[in-house]
Amino acid sequence: MKLRLTALLFIASLTSAGALSLEEVQAKAAQIDKLVATNLEKQKVQANAPASDDVFVRRIYLDIAGRIPSLKESADFLADQTPDKRAKLIDELLASDGYVQNFYNFWADILRVRSQLAVGNSQPAGAAYSNWIRESLAKNMHYDDMVREMVTASGKTYENGAVGFYLRDYNMPLDNMAVTTQVFLGTSMVCAQCHNHPFDKWTQMDYYQLAAHTYGMTSTNGLSNPLLSSMFGGYGAKGMKKRTKGGPSIDAFIPEGVERRDMGKAMTEILRPLRYNTVLDQTDKKGLQLPHDYQYTDAKPKATIAPVIPASFSKDGKIVKGDEKPVFPYADWMTSKDNPRFTTVIANRLWKKVMGMGLIEPVDEITDSTVPSNPQLMTFLEQTIKDLNYDMKAYLRILYNTPAYQRTAYTKDVELGEVYHFPGPLLRRMSAEQIWDSMVTLYKPNPDTPSIEAEIDRDSTLRRIEWLDRSLNTLSPEELAKATAEIALKQKQLSADVRKAQEQLTEANKTKDEDAIRAAKRVVGNQRKAIDEAAQEIVFTTGFKKFAQLAREGKLEEQIKDPEFAKEIATAIKGKEGADLSLDEALGIYNKGLRARLADQQQKRLKRDAEQLKADTKPELASLKAWENYRDTYMMRAADLRSPAPNGHFLREFGQSDRELVENANEDATVGQALMVLNGKTFSNLMNPYTMVSRALRRTESGEQAIDTIYMALFSRKATAEEKALLQPVVADNTVTGKGDALWAVLNTRQFYFIQ
Repeated sequence: MKLRLTALLFIASLTSAGALSLEEVQAKAAQIDKLVATNLEKQKVQANAPASDDVFVRRIYLDIAGRIPSLKESADFLADQTPDKRAKLIDELLASDGYVQNFYNFWADILRVRSQLAVGNSQPAGAAYSNWIRESLAKNMHYDDMVREMVTASGKTYENGAVGFYLRDYNMPLDNMAVTTQVFLGTSMVCAQCHNHPFDKWTQMDYYQLAAHTYGMTSTNGLSNPLLSSMFGGYGAKGMKKRTKGGPSIDAFIPEGVERRDMGKAMTEILRPLRYNTVLDQTDKKGLQLPHDYQYTDAKPKATIAPVIPASFSKDGKIVKGDEKPVFPYADWMTSKDNPRFTTVIANRLWKKVMGMGLIEPVDEITDSTVPSNPQLMTFLEQTIKDLNYDMKAYLRILYNTPAYQRTAYTKDVELGEVYHFPGPLLRRMSAEQIWDSMVTLYKPNPDTPSIEAEIDRDSTLRRIEWLDRSLNTLSPEELAKATAEIALKQKQLSADVRKAQEQLTEANKTKDEDAIRAAKRVVGNQRKAIDEAAQEIVFTTGFKKFAQLAREGKLEEQIKDPEFAKEIATAIKGKEGADLSLDEALGIYNKGLRARLADQQQKRLKRDAEQLKADTKPELASLKAWENYRDTYMMRAADLRSPAPNGHFLREFGQSDRELVENANEDATVGQALMVLNGKTFSNLMNPYTMVSRALRRTESGEQAIDTIYMALFSRKATAEEKALLQPVVADNTVTGKGDALWAVLNTRQFYFIQ
């Protein structure tokens, strides 16, 4: 994934056919403002005054890049005297890595993206889905194309990350349909899964008819090699089947001393890592059936349901013709410009992202009786995004250029049920991710640069699954049987070790020998990991011998699609004079090559950092190295961290979504947040001599300069006379401690946490 190409990709998109010139953007923006102004006049509401440059620059960085601007970014913008500087900044930010980072968080909340997906907590599936969303944003994939790719996704995680859309709700196709209609069609149908909706028109039949379009998007067992699947696919707790239909006896491939039951257990371990990462396709020919307790008169329980679009969504009803897979016409219908609900939802959702509230609220509970707060504006926005062919960047570019967005914020509470007419954008508290990413800006230079370590981690996770899969499916039946038998014997050995450890644990509990208890528990607790690792290693090593042979013959690229990897593996095999590379060794070779490919960008960044450090401080090399390790592994952008962050992390404490429900973040203040502000390292480490804000403060020569630097860093403006008077006693002696205290005090004001 080359996120650093984002700027070039966006510039290319602006010059492609259909892209709007700045004049056209401003004309559209003026039309939007006219519709807003007409409604304000009708409602007898006064529009807010235009926002000042310092308010605008902080707001636009937070809204597009997801963070406050750096000191230099604020200073450069405020010093710019050109009349179109706001429009230029909007374009620059939409072309930045910061846009990808920020809008990844936005879509991850909507799509409930987790680093570990599915029932099996599949990390590769999570990494693949995450990468696919990032790449879609980086290349500015249009919204209808994104949705179509997700809804029709099939393949393997390492080939098509969009399959994460279904893996997120693994084995829960009806629940997936509820989320699909909520996110893309803006309606809550979940109640109709079990009974007719009590407050809306949806019937249980409607729900099942709609769900029938995507029913059957299921995962296979991991054996994509047809011969292996026919022979080894019939396994389970009772062992392998003796004979598969049309295939030879399994017994012919089972070595002496190993039972069919043992082979079944071993095959379970072989396929465990691949179970939530394999082919997704609409394979179920039986069709979706109504539940056994269906209580309505329009069909009998367990009746098979044909895919039909509910009448309120479409006049056509049935859109599937012949034997075609229902998911494809369904996706075409959903993303069509003729589907008004699809357009309304995304136009309104992005309007809310920009302005703080939708023209329709809630954005995902639209009914036939729903009336937008400004119907004429809603109609115009719908037509605009359709004219742009669902180009989200082009649409956002128009919204950010509107005078309505560039007014001062509305600071009063909008009560539940109250209609808001947009005299300006709403005053909003930063999200957890915006607060965290703003801290990253205070910590390090180039805060938008994606973490190389995070990229390598995600990529390595996918390569492990890819190579296991390719290794497995390249084996012959005899080779797979031999590897499976080897794993079965390893399982027996590990089971014997566990039984022995359990006996030792019983004895240790009797004698209360704490060391023996811990040792025995460690053996028992590590059993699963040991079995998994043994299965992966045996399969990979066996399959890798084939790769080695192919490498010697110059045919490795036919099996592994990465030519760089093929070259590196061929070199490694020659160097070792053998083929017994372990999976971890192979991944080490791959990661080394990947790091080298990213090193040029990293070195340029580090060189700039080093030059800045040399100008600001005279650091001890040891402490600088320790700081860089901490900064680059801990202070990553929120989009590069585990998603969601673990409990107790800054992000979770400040309300990050748990990604269990659509847009489930919480922006309320809590006692835990106050304690983290008081005692947390994220805040206390800001005055480390190597952070960006600390370097800037150490360059100041007076208390007044220090105060202005703090306010420029946090609010993109200099302090007022009143603010200086309050802080002057704290920084009067111009010490590092005094500056740190002043920074901490200003950082904890409500002003910092809100987007004005």
